[in-house]
Amino acid sequence: MPYLYNTPEDQAAMLAAIGARSIDELFAMIPADMRLRRPLAIPPAMSEMELTQHMTSLAAKNTHAGQKVCFLGGGSYDHFIPAAVDELAGRGEFYTSYTPYQAEVSQGNLQVVFEYQTLIARLTGLDVSNASLYDGGSAAAEAVLMAISSTRRYGKVVIAASVHPEYRQTIATYLENLGVELETIGTPRGVVQPHDLAAAVDDKTACVVVQQPNFFGCIEDAAALASIAHDAGALVVAAFDPISLGLLKRPGDWGADIAVAEGQTLGTPMQYGGPYLGIMACREKLVRRMPGRIAGQTGDRRGKRCFVLTLQTREQHIRREKATSNVCTNQGLFALRATIYLALLGPQGLRDTANLCLQKTRYAVERLCEHDRFELAFDAPTFKEVVIRDRRGRVDELLADALAAGFLAGVPLGQWYPELHDCFLIAVTEQRTRNEIDSWTHALAKMT
Repeated sequence: MPYLYNTPEDQAAMLAAIGARSIDELFAMIPADMRLRRPLAIPPAMSEMELTQHMTSLAAKNTHAGQKVCFLGGGSYDHFIPAAVDELAGRGEFYTSYTPYQAEVSQGNLQVVFEYQTLIARLTGLDVSNASLYDGGSAAAEAVLMAISSTRRYGKVVIAASVHPEYRQTIATYLENLGVELETIGTPRGVVQPHDLAAAVDDKTACVVVQQPNFFGCIEDAAALASIAHDAGALVVAAFDPISLGLLKRPGDWGADIAVAEGQTLGTPMQYGGPYLGIMACREKLVRRMPGRIAGQTGDRRGKRCFVLTLQTREQHIRREKATSNVCTNQGLFALRATIYLALLGPQGLRDTANLCLQKTRYAVERLCEHDRFELAFDAPTFKEVVIRDRRGRVDELLADALAAGFLAGVPLGQWYPELHDCFLIAVTEQRTRNEIDSWTHALAKMT
């Protein structure tokens, strides 16, 4: 773990440079009764060798997808990342740069953002993409706020229970103090029933939020749901899996007005759940309500191609009351990784990756459900992820035993869906081999 020493001599030199006599003087404005009057409860200082050994020991307690065979999903996936992604994204001019306040001086970064936006617009079938957001959940919440401000409907937002539960929690947090009702449509069959959505939307509904494929991996009748929402004058916010668009219709093609996604699948490791990449695209008529930034292409006075920040809708650039959100930067490094990944794969590579996920998931389900203990929880078509029911109802024990046997076997669903306490979610990416799937099936089937 590289770090810089901070010796007493270093501290004295820094204090002298800023004209302070002590570190305590820097905190003089803090009332005395609010200051900690004892040493911090931390272990004694270690030598560099001791610290390295200690941190290595702590890190060894973690288990990662490279050590076990990974069938985890639910928003973070073990996809293959070409070596070129790490090599190019690790270049110093990208890896160490930060959002410049005079953005136009950083033409390389702006070009990356422009290329990223172009790829995301083509991927989603929508008109415009922003420069990225923090992650899939916050992108979904920002999309809901965007829909509310665009429609000026402050009564209700309708969301499917098949949307990622953490996205739903994030949206609920954003709406908590706005007086907007968040109505959730149950999905006992794994997908939204059109008649249930029709009963929920009305002339006060700002938007309908659906996920395609949904959190369970099931394929929604998205076009029908979009039609119902639009008939009520509501916008459609679609959460999607970027890899799935190698096979499925793009959100813009089935009627989504705003599309959001977790971009981790596009060249970013699982890395303990983040940081990740929030993707957002929308139709042109909504662009003035889009949060974050948009880079554009233009020409300089010499007629050469150059890049600028075309739209900046945060408080730092415009009057506070005109700002669309407080998003102050973007996940530029991860947007760069997504750009490289998509450029490397191309349309056919994305289709091949999606097809491998589809076929391997089908094979895994067929093998696992040969055993009486397991069955599919839903009968809807799926992509990459499937909900499996353990007829013995001992999901936590099953997954713990599988971990000991070398498998990250799935995600228990009871933590979010009490009615699915006997179910777990599996994801099968292009990385899983036939031997790994067979071994995983054998390990789960023999557990008591």
